Amino acid sequence: MSQNKRPLSPFMLGSGYKWQVTSVMSILHRASGVALVLVLLVIGAWLASLAAGPSAFATMTAFLKNPFVVLLVILGTFAACYHFCNGIRHLFWDAGKGVDIESAKKSAKIVQIAAPVLAVLILIVGFAA
Repeated sequence: MSQNKRPLSPFMLGSGYKWQVTSVMSILHRASGVALVLVLLVIGAWLASLAAGPSAFATMTAFLKNPFVVLLVILGTFAACYHFCNGIRHLFWDAGKGVDIESAKKSAKIVQIAAPVLAVLILIVGFAA
């Protein structure tokens, strides 16, 4: 066995790791992407019910009015807005803009404010219709 006492990389969920806003934003971006796949499956099922006829569409509409499903729609809206805003942030990074740590922290704050505001506006318009 080697006698080398070099430092080891800390396990991300262990006590030796300090969470950073950039890593949390990255994890949430991936999680919101996964959530959006599920949202797209529901939208696909809704469109399929529309094509299947009035009876299937009525059944799907009743399902979508379930309070739990409404909550999922609200959460899906927040996920979509977060993923959209953070995706714009990533596009700036792809262009080489805002990649330094201070700019990354500022853009993270912008996303943290813009995404919920956008989601609330969409939900207000959507539920008012």
